[in-house]
Amino acid sequence: MSHRLSILGLLWLLVPISLVAQEDPMTFTLEEALNYATENAYQTKSADYDIDAARKKVWEYLALGLPQLNMEGGLSDNLSIQENFIQLTNEKGEVETIKAQFGTKYSWNVGGKASQLIFDGSYFLGVKASRIFVELSQKNKEKTLVDVREAVAQAYYLALIAYQNLENFKQNLKVNEQTLTETAAYYKNGFREEIDVDQIRLMVNTSKNLVLEAERQLIISESVLKFAMGIDINSPIALADNLDILLLPVQTKQNAKDSFRVESHIDYAIMQTQEAIQDVKIRNEQAQYLPKLSAFYSYTHFQMGEEFDALNKTNSQILGLSLSMPIFTSGMRHSKVKQEKINMLKLQNDKIMLEQNLQREVLVANTNLTNARETYQNDKLGVDIAYNIYDKTRIKFSNGLASSTELSQNENQYIQSQVKYIESTMNMLNAHIQYKKAISQL
Repeated sequence: MSHRLSILGLLWLLVPISLVAQEDPMTFTLEEALNYATENAYQTKSADYDIDAARKKVWEYLALGLPQLNMEGGLSDNLSIQENFIQLTNEKGEVETIKAQFGTKYSWNVGGKASQLIFDGSYFLGVKASRIFVELSQKNKEKTLVDVREAVAQAYYLALIAYQNLENFKQNLKVNEQTLTETAAYYKNGFREEIDVDQIRLMVNTSKNLVLEAERQLIISESVLKFAMGIDINSPIALADNLDILLLPVQTKQNAKDSFRVESHIDYAIMQTQEAIQDVKIRNEQAQYLPKLSAFYSYTHFQMGEEFDALNKTNSQILGLSLSMPIFTSGMRHSKVKQEKINMLKLQNDKIMLEQNLQREVLVANTNLTNARETYQNDKLGVDIAYNIYDKTRIKFSNGLASSTELSQNENQYIQSQVKYIESTMNMLNAHIQYKKAISQL
């Protein structure tokens, strides 16, 4: 006995740790899922990287106006120095041609140049534009978060509905299996025909298929939710909210559209930032008319000679100012300024169009939510009616007052009403999400 226990103990040690201690699932309410995705969704992290890159771009522009220092050097071995011909006239008036080489076999130099920008109108505008780009990146992140929360909410609702679907179909299967047991017993005692047993067995098989399909849909919906939240697909999760609780506020009519202001919408805020960037572009093109001034200092050390270990030394130093003044470009700069001003007019027109579109989206979202809410109420009532018909038919069938065909038809009608109810529930939840997104409350 002890020998057997020792073998079992050894086998237990060989069991993978993952099987011994299963990972506890992370449990989320809808609000917790939204908050988790706000910090951990893949799109959120990408938006953070964009902000970091934009901030580095600000420093890139700032560095252009700070002192610049460059060094360079060179080493050469003149294998063959070019000969130059010089013509000289002697005292007799005769012209003599002399070959001469200018240069040394070895030479090397090292030097540096320091420069400082003193004035450049486009530099200051570039710094300002880079800071506006940081602001634009931050607003793009806000828009990304709205999209992430929308996707997470939809996936959370879908997972809850998939779970509810599974529970409904399991209950249907349980009832059909009970009916099949009763019908088979009646058949053995001669109170039912074989066709009744086959009909109920067919209903049971259909119910089993519906349960299997619902289980697969639940797995898929949870995977979609985990991906939207930024959770590893293989990590288990659990949903803490109940579908009935989440449906309560959705069924209540809201009037938030009456106080909606387009200025509060993230798309409008992004458009305003783009308008500020376009203004900087216009001013930058205008700044090209202004001069550019910078100061510089350079120092170079030379060594040259015929022997590498006995080179002659010399150096040079230069201190100066560099001025660039645009004079005439045949109207090119003027044309560029006009182009950017036209782009500003186009952007302002897009802004007006956006205002109208945002108001239209609120109107459409509110109408769709109202329609979805009414359809939901009708389909919810339809489920109750279809169940009453099915339940009464099942009782009549048990008492021999209804055929198996009639029972099958009423059960199918009940299943179809459940499917319609689930669809209208999802439509209402999605319409509610779209409405909250339209009024900037998601």
